[in-house]
Amino acid sequence: MKRKKIAFISDHASPLATLGSVDAGGQNVYVAELALGLEKKGYMVDIYTRREDVNIAEIVHMSPNIRVIHIIAGPEEIMPKEELFPYMDDFAAHMISFIRSHNIFYDLVHAHFWLSGYVAIQIKEELNIPFVITFHALGAVRKLHQGNADKFPKERTNIEQQIIWSAEKVIAECPNDMSDLMNLYHTPPEKIEIIPCGFNPLHFYQVDKEIAKKKTGLDSNSKYLLQLGRIVPRKGIENVIKAFGLIHENLDNYKLIIVGGDLDDIGKDTEINRLHALCREVGIEEKVLFVGNKSRTELKYYYSAAETFITTPWYEPFGITPLESMACGTPVIGSDVGGISFTVERNKTGMLIPPNDPEKLAEAITTLVADPTTLQIMSARSIERVNARFTWKKVSEQIAQLYDSCMVQDSALDLLQDLKSYFQQASQVFINASKQLPDKVLSISEKMYEVLQAGNKIMVCGNGGSAAESQHFVAELVGRFQITHRPGYAVMALTSDTTIITAWANDFSYDDIFKRQVQALGREGDMLICLSTSGESPNIVNALKEANNIGITTVGLLGKDGGEAINHTDYNIVVPSNDTGRIQEVHLHVIHQLCWLVENKMELPLPMETTEDDSTSKLMAS
Repeated sequence: MKRKKIAFISDHASPLATLGSVDAGGQNVYVAELALGLEKKGYMVDIYTRREDVNIAEIVHMSPNIRVIHIIAGPEEIMPKEELFPYMDDFAAHMISFIRSHNIFYDLVHAHFWLSGYVAIQIKEELNIPFVITFHALGAVRKLHQGNADKFPKERTNIEQQIIWSAEKVIAECPNDMSDLMNLYHTPPEKIEIIPCGFNPLHFYQVDKEIAKKKTGLDSNSKYLLQLGRIVPRKGIENVIKAFGLIHENLDNYKLIIVGGDLDDIGKDTEINRLHALCREVGIEEKVLFVGNKSRTELKYYYSAAETFITTPWYEPFGITPLESMACGTPVIGSDVGGISFTVERNKTGMLIPPNDPEKLAEAITTLVADPTTLQIMSARSIERVNARFTWKKVSEQIAQLYDSCMVQDSALDLLQDLKSYFQQASQVFINASKQLPDKVLSISEKMYEVLQAGNKIMVCGNGGSAAESQHFVAELVGRFQITHRPGYAVMALTSDTTIITAWANDFSYDDIFKRQVQALGREGDMLICLSTSGESPNIVNALKEANNIGITTVGLLGKDGGEAINHTDYNIVVPSNDTGRIQEVHLHVIHQLCWLVENKMELPLPMETTEDDSTSKLMAS
């Protein structure tokens, strides 16, 4: 049977990277382990990642059917992922070039992280390859917790929404992740599949505590609390240090081990140096061991050597380290957030507490380590739980089933999926428009009211579909929109006089057909509304210029970047889309909003002017 071929995009998280650095953690593990699991199920996997070293080969064979392909996108050096977005168009272009030059056919793309999803959209558009996405973290959630400290580009959340609509499926790693996708991004629930992360039972298993301490060089007479992971503020390591500082005098012979980070950074302006200084401040410097980054093969010994593993991030999309700890039989004290709430079974395999609360954490540590029987029971339950639900083998099986559902070769189903996708894309444009346009619609409606109230007129024009919409606009205002018994308003469509349009276009120039009508019919104080999806049509631009010369208020209902027309309008509405159909759909919706606003304002009863005598007469009559 022919092997199915999958392309992973993992822009910043290479499966070959050393774990524990600022941007190398759970995603790197996920990508590597999932690829290996899929290989066992008969897949071939190419992992595309950004080239961070000029000396590394373009293609590295990770195993017989897994390749890591290094794509040039920006400087060939390690960079913070927050600075990578400007290079993602290059990443996409070079990846497309590689695929074409090597004549590769992929059944599916699996994007990891929003930057990779941005690339996957371009791959889909250019090569017609469907894709699924695992975000690993969501921009809107990060912004909620980090505020101005979030250094990712502000357009991240909008791009994530575009990725969601373009993807065949979105993989949520836990129920909280699914809830965030639905509530913060309006993701249809049927588009989301909950598939957790996993652990490798060949790498993580319980080791006798004394053996584990010997392997790690730890003192066999001491007991240990463990913190392990990337050394970044959101991981809440400061919280762990402060909590230990509150109780260390009551924990006889206990020490705190912190695994992760580069020990060479101590003494520099780095997070690990800040944490090192904090230990001195709270008086526990001698009881905290910073041991730096460790290889995957060493980690099971650190987990097994500890009485409990502590992880209290501010937020956590999933968190693989709690699984690894439980697999080693070490109960977890974790933040009651994200994936940790899902993987740690409260009071059965560990304890769940609020993040950023050293007092609550100190209380949990004290309670747990004081009860060896409970620790032993939790240890057994932890091993049982993760092996039953969270191995990479089980995760790979679920992912493979998801892939198969996205690769159905039924043309009718494909067509239905395309149609559903078009609806979803239109919905996304409307969502974006709802955030950007309402204040502009309100301002234009008020100006239309002022023009009509002053006894002046409104002229409307457009080309093609926009011509039809301009006539629709006029019909609603001259006739009626919602209020039946009202007078018609002085509004006219320049597109409806076919005699003028054909004569002037035939005898002179089509570029001036609207300009000529504005010149003939327009007066100072009137309004000209031009509809154009591109804003580049010469007859629209020329009409606006003529209106500017006369003293006519100009309005543009535009799309894309507004084109040349935006330079000649007093007011404009630019639909946030590059798709002509989507722009016209929003234009029609805006037209209906303008009609509703103008009609209701025009038909409000005017306040009666009364003299002082009139007021007195009315009062006496009453």
